[in-house]
Amino acid sequence: MYFVISFNYRNSDVVLRSKLSKLKLEDFEDFKEVMFLHTCNRIEIFFDKKRDLNELYDKVFYKVVSPKEFLKAEIYEGIEAVEHVFKVAASLDSMVVGETQITGQLKDAFVESYEKHFISQDLTRLIHFSFKCAKKIRNQTQISAEPVSVASIAVRSAKEELGDLSGYSAVVVGVGDTARIVCKNLIKEGVNIILVNRTVENAFALKEELGDEVNIDVHSIESLPKLINNYRLLFSATSAPSYIIKKEHIKPKTFKRLWFDLAIPSDVEEVECDNIKVIKVDDLKEISEQNLKKRKKEVEEANKVIKKCVKEFEKYLQAVSIEPVIKFLQDKAHECSKRALKNAVKKHYIPEELEEEVEKVLHNAFKRFLHHPNMTLRKMADSAEVDIFVSVIKRLFGENGLKMDMNKCEYHMEKGIFK
Repeated sequence: MYFVISFNYRNSDVVLRSKLSKLKLEDFEDFKEVMFLHTCNRIEIFFDKKRDLNELYDKVFYKVVSPKEFLKAEIYEGIEAVEHVFKVAASLDSMVVGETQITGQLKDAFVESYEKHFISQDLTRLIHFSFKCAKKIRNQTQISAEPVSVASIAVRSAKEELGDLSGYSAVVVGVGDTARIVCKNLIKEGVNIILVNRTVENAFALKEELGDEVNIDVHSIESLPKLINNYRLLFSATSAPSYIIKKEHIKPKTFKRLWFDLAIPSDVEEVECDNIKVIKVDDLKEISEQNLKKRKKEVEEANKVIKKCVKEFEKYLQAVSIEPVIKFLQDKAHECSKRALKNAVKKHYIPEELEEEVEKVLHNAFKRFLHHPNMTLRKMADSAEVDIFVSVIKRLFGENGLKMDMNKCEYHMEKGIFK
């Protein structure tokens, strides 16, 4: 039951995580069910059951890391894996505790696995219950009361280095979630933004999203070598597979420059220039640790919620298996037919001496009636949608022990399949 391999900011530096980021979901084709989570702080692979680590290395990880590097991973199995996934979803395992980006990243990873048929019943249950757990923590604690992220910490660090940022201009490369948060925080500080992206249309879309009142100039990626030499501030957060800011692009300047490389793999090649300070994701750890100390009480409360959610999930797994539902339908049919037969005998519609024979006829009729639904349910037993049907059946036939909203699939909700 459940198995997680976690390379994160605690056990793997930027270099190792950059190597691992070259992997993709399709590399794990031999290990379905599987889900691949990739953020700036972690590379995690979720499995539905325990996997042989030697086989995983020989088939997948050998492509990007050495055996010694592979051993740096944290391994979670069974209930520990469940607890770990819940903590990841609730941002308790994030470098910046309380950040809200991780939930969206986890949903994106789930959707990719689901649409590419790498995921079915077991991981679907785990991931959607993790969303439910994360929501509980947000509602019951103050963990995200003042939302922060690596991106917002980067802007805060720039302010600590340079003082008042109002009137500065900053080059922001990329239009993903991290770049979007950087822009929003820079706007609050009164910074002019030079937005650079490979696809200019996407940059204009972000500019429109941020509002007409902010000062944003849009440039293509071809302008980047010139721009990095004209401005003090740079924030780069792309998903490029290799460096987009190379040594040959850098020209000597008299003014000091402050660059934030928030990408995994890194966007900025190693800089050998005295008046350029490059700050990478892991360099922000100290600030994130201060943030963790401030939220110590909330973290303790959130961990209590996690423990309760793990127990709820164990009970939930016992409640949604197919065979009890099939037996429930059969028992319900038998109960209804028996009640109707007793009533018919009581009112003398059926002679008492024929009661046993009529009961056999009714039993066979309901058995035939339920044959196709039962077969369909058994065929669906390993599908990602099975919990929805189990929940609907129980509600339709009057068993309210399992609430409908316990297993609504947010993917299906968004796609309009189940509302």
